[in-house]
Amino acid sequence: MHFVYVIYSPSVNRYYIGETVDIAERLVQHQMHHYAGSFTSIADDWELAFSLRFKDRTSALKAESHLKKSKSKVYLKRLQTEEGTRLKLIEILAIKYSIQVI
Repeated sequence: MHFVYVIYSPSVNRYYIGETVDIAERLVQHQMHHYAGSFTSIADDWELAFSLRFKDRTSALKAESHLKKSKSKVYLKRLQTEEGTRLKLIEILAIKYSIQVI
């Protein structure tokens, strides 16, 4: 099981998109600056905005790539707050990439 996650830092008003098998552990790593010099080292107040679960890493990486290509803070905010936007994303992933969110 793999996850695509989006975290948000209120202090810097930025989002970060990633992929992992353990969201809780990965969030702690971001907050503790486990990877020196990484983008998320700009803040320590990262919180989970939303996540999607996939059966395998290949599917998760395709979904992660789709989200990263959007590069839209407005879109990520809508995904965080609007169920309809999340449902539309799930539909796009199924149609465009033939991957299913679990």
